[in-house]
Amino acid sequence: MTTKNMNTPPGSTQENEIDLLRLVGELWDHRKFIISVTALFTLIAVAYSLLSTPIYQADTLVQVEQKQGNAILSGLSDMIPNSSPESAPEIQLLQSRMILGKTIAELNLRDIVEQKYFPIVGRGWARLTKEKPGELAISWMHIPQLNGQDQQLTLTVGENGHYTLEGEEFTVNGMVGQRLEKDGVALTIADIKAKPGTQFVLSQRTELEAINALQETFTVSERSKESGMLELTMTGDDPQLITRILNSIANNYLQQNIARQAAQDSQSLEFLQRQLPEVRSELDQAEEKLNVYRQQRDSVDLNLEAKAVLEQIVNVDNQLNELTFREAEISQLYKKDHPTYRALLEKRQTLEQERKRLNKRVSAMPSTQQEVLRLSRDVEAGRAVYLQLLNRQQELSISKSSAIGNVRIIDPAVTQPQPVKPKKALNVVLGFILGLFISVGAVLARAMLRRGVEAPEQL
Repeated sequence: MTTKNMNTPPGSTQENEIDLLRLVGELWDHRKFIISVTALFTLIAVAYSLLSTPIYQADTLVQVEQKQGNAILSGLSDMIPNSSPESAPEIQLLQSRMILGKTIAELNLRDIVEQKYFPIVGRGWARLTKEKPGELAISWMHIPQLNGQDQQLTLTVGENGHYTLEGEEFTVNGMVGQRLEKDGVALTIADIKAKPGTQFVLSQRTELEAINALQETFTVSERSKESGMLELTMTGDDPQLITRILNSIANNYLQQNIARQAAQDSQSLEFLQRQLPEVRSELDQAEEKLNVYRQQRDSVDLNLEAKAVLEQIVNVDNQLNELTFREAEISQLYKKDHPTYRALLEKRQTLEQERKRLNKRVSAMPSTQQEVLRLSRDVEAGRAVYLQLLNRQQELSISKSSAIGNVRIIDPAVTQPQPVKPKKALNVVLGFILGLFISVGAVLARAMLRRGVEAPEQL
């Protein structure tokens, strides 16, 4: 029987394996190529880090306190002691077009003014050589569309406050402080701080485009869950501008919060002013009915038990009336499935059950006592409601005139001194690694594809 040799010949194994020594030799032979490519990529990374526009980040801190609405909700915390501010709606409000639109109008962010540099490297080179950028202050600008497209204008700075404005179909000279109008374009330059010959590109975007651009660089986040501390951040290449934008957004948010608080107080005040005459009329009628009944029954009075029950009933009625006022305000802030609203409804249900229990005790009394107690209760309840309305009216008048909202700015906006982009050290390291990887990979790939006869045994 023939035995088959299953051992692989040593030569065969050497042919199928990668000769590490040979590959190391290839790397050594091409060391100049590897060093050159790696150095090239590293230099590109260095150039990119030095010439790219630095991006800065500004931040501000805003606190949203527990929403109290107005004076009507002053006693609500005892029902929901663990309630916390809802930050999600406030974050959406901060990022809304209502808030950002006011900032865009205040800072004229629809107007775009960019100094003209040599393409790609001009801006970076000017920054490296410490060349001070020009400044152009515009007090009014209107650039209409041309053939349905946004148009760009080029402004060239001249001597002694003069400038030249060039459009696609016109060229006109202007003067600082004077209104310039040409082919629908209206421009008033307030001040120019730039060398003669400096050029600026002027354009104007719609309010929606400005809002969308602002939303791309503006973020709002809550520092910790249910803390009510909102951190507003913005990135941009102009440190002063992003600081002004953040401060404007925070102030506009604060002002709308105060205005909303005052509007809620105003609505509640109008409601009370409508109710006061009606409640006063009902109180007068209740007092008259009680007096007439006592005269008919020879001034019958309540016994001690009936007086005690009357006090309890009036107390329950007063609490129910108080809840009615609170519900009128809460309904403007929350839906019925909100924990605050549910807590109020649960308390109302408890008080109504207590009132039913007291009414059963009244039913067991003599008819005369029942009638006197009923009429007395109407008078006391009406008087309590009327006094509550008067007190609420006074509280709301004070609250309306001194509304402060439930938002306050903790830290005004400040821009970090160091840019967040580009990360120079990281870019250089990545450039070095990428250059080394590509050069070594190219050498190894070429060596593996080019395998010729290297020994007589291979013939």
